[in-house]
Amino acid sequence: MSNLELDDESITNIDANTTIQEQIQELTRRLQNVNDDLHHQVREKHDALLQQATHAGRFDVALNTLANDVEQIRGTGQKLKSQIDTQYQQVDNQTRILGRLHELSHLLRSAGTLLTLTAKLRSTKDVLKQAELHYELGQLVDDEDLKKINFVQNARTEVISSRQKLRNLTQMQLVTGLQERNEALVINALKIVKNFNLLQKSLENLVATYISDLEQSLRECFAGTDITVLTKSGNTLSPKPSVTVRGPGKTPMLTTTQNFRAKFWKSLHWLLYEELYESCEQVNLLKRALDQIRQFGFDSTEIYDVHNHFWFAVQELLRKSFTDSPAHVTQTLQEGLAKLLTSARGFEQRLNGEFLFDNDMFSSLEVGYISKCAANMKACLAGVDLPSNETVDAFIRVASTELSAALIDTRLTNSVGAVFIACGKDLCTKLESQIKLGPDSKQVVDIPNFQQTQNVILANILYYFKDSVRRMLADLNVQFSKSKSSAQQEISKSLEQTNILIGTILQQIMDSILSTISIILLSMHREPGLSSEKISTVGPSMYMKELQEFISRVWQNHIGPFEDKEMVAKCGHELAKRCIELFVHNMSILRPISDAGRQRLNNDCNHMEQALKPICSNLPDLGNSARLLRAMSFLIVQPPQELVKQSVGNDSLVPSYIVLFLLFGHASAELQSPHTTANWSNERLMEWLDGHTSDREKLELISGALQRYRDQVRRKKSEQYDDVYPLMVEFFEKALKS
Repeated sequence: MSNLELDDESITNIDANTTIQEQIQELTRRLQNVNDDLHHQVREKHDALLQQATHAGRFDVALNTLANDVEQIRGTGQKLKSQIDTQYQQVDNQTRILGRLHELSHLLRSAGTLLTLTAKLRSTKDVLKQAELHYELGQLVDDEDLKKINFVQNARTEVISSRQKLRNLTQMQLVTGLQERNEALVINALKIVKNFNLLQKSLENLVATYISDLEQSLRECFAGTDITVLTKSGNTLSPKPSVTVRGPGKTPMLTTTQNFRAKFWKSLHWLLYEELYESCEQVNLLKRALDQIRQFGFDSTEIYDVHNHFWFAVQELLRKSFTDSPAHVTQTLQEGLAKLLTSARGFEQRLNGEFLFDNDMFSSLEVGYISKCAANMKACLAGVDLPSNETVDAFIRVASTELSAALIDTRLTNSVGAVFIACGKDLCTKLESQIKLGPDSKQVVDIPNFQQTQNVILANILYYFKDSVRRMLADLNVQFSKSKSSAQQEISKSLEQTNILIGTILQQIMDSILSTISIILLSMHREPGLSSEKISTVGPSMYMKELQEFISRVWQNHIGPFEDKEMVAKCGHELAKRCIELFVHNMSILRPISDAGRQRLNNDCNHMEQALKPICSNLPDLGNSARLLRAMSFLIVQPPQELVKQSVGNDSLVPSYIVLFLLFGHASAELQSPHTTANWSNERLMEWLDGHTSDREKLELISGALQRYRDQVRRKKSEQYDDVYPLMVEFFEKALKS
């Protein structure tokens, strides 16, 4: 349609210089053109325009019809709304009337029920039945609507009065039942209280009363009053008539510390053992009664846990009282904690463990008590540079007293035991500082000198201390067995320090003895009779005589004065084992040696057992060492063919290298011993054997000697080895494999 439009741009294109008449004519011409175009387009689209006009007419008719229908529906709706509103208003009015009638009916029924139950309450004498009636009357009496009705006011007043009387009576019955241990009376009272919905409140009040009484008794006890002569009157304490009551202006009653503490502990023991016990018994009775009433339809979740609440409150009260007590009371409690624990444990046992104090209940008092125990024990050692047996006796007496008192409690026993161990270490340290070490303190060639005598005295004091502690623990063993404390084991373990110190004194002498024994046994290699073919079996060899005399003398003079026979025996056994080991080593490498010499060594083995008697009275106690000595007495006289039959490995009593050393003794001089091959002296070999405990290392040493001998024979191009050599090689290979 753009060609029909007469826009502003076409108009503005008219020459502005033309005349107005010309401009009008031009516009007219153009408007005529537009008109012609419109007529032309209408003629071309005549059918479509007619069809659209027809549809538009039909649409208008439909719209008019729809508008009429809407108006009709709207009128019908207004009629229905008018009818519904009328009916609704009628129903609403009737509902309101019915509600008021229902409320009135309920109020009349409640009033009737109140009057009926009041009549029943008036006619019944059974207290429990009255309580049940009051349970039903409770909501009725408190109903705000019934309070506005005049004709039931008398009944309400009567019910309220009866309820108050019944409550008071029930409270009296409950208290009486608890005091007289009458479980049936307590159960009935609790049922009545439960019917009043006051069970938890009543139980809370009872617990509060117990705690209040206990708190009052604690205050009196801390004030130095002898509460055992006081009697309870309600919630207050009143003195008996015989007790003199101070008044204004009278001279105050003075008391000594000793008198105060005597009254204090007497009162505190009575408070725990009697008063608190009585309260706990009543609480137990309450608990049993509560368990009974659960069977009467009461929900257990609604029942107050009187046992736990009471005991929690008691412990909190005691903790607070001990923490906030005056300084002199705190000091008395700390120093006498054992007495307090004795009363507490007696209280627990009396109640068969139904009420147990927490483990840390009295922990705030332990520090002071432990300090007192430590001061008492340290006082026995104060100013003493060299403790004596008398010092030990005094220390053990104090320690025994403190431990015996503390055994009532595991924590306290462990703490006191730790203090005793510390003081025992201090005593041992004082003695340790006096121990003499050095050449003079371990000489064994002469009688004991001054330093050795002093060491013996110190060792005996240490042993006396150890023995005293053991006797103390034995005396207290019964009490320790009842306690779960580890103090007994820890104290016994701490005695290891005394063993170390005694062992230090003994060991330096044992080392000197062993050194001398080693020198004596080395003289075996200079014994002329061992290489001689002349048979002499009269008595032991010279070195053995010297050994017997030395051991007998040194054991009597240097070891005999030691009183710790257990440590002496232990050191003696070790010394005897080393002595046998040295004897076997020297005997096995002895060369040259004749058959007569072997017989002498066989005899010397028997004399060695006698020589060791002072050291070890029962030689079989040495175990394998004793069996080795007796086995050597047999092997020393055996020919090589028998020696190589010995077993090797773990099943062998005699080590393989010892058998090989013995075989070297049967060989010719060309088959040199291992230490000779290495240019070692006998002393050097003994030292090497002591420092190398592995059998493989010793077999490797022997292997070098065998290898050298084999090389030597090959260099000489000899046609024959020593008769013993093949046997040695065979045994060596068997030993090396094992």
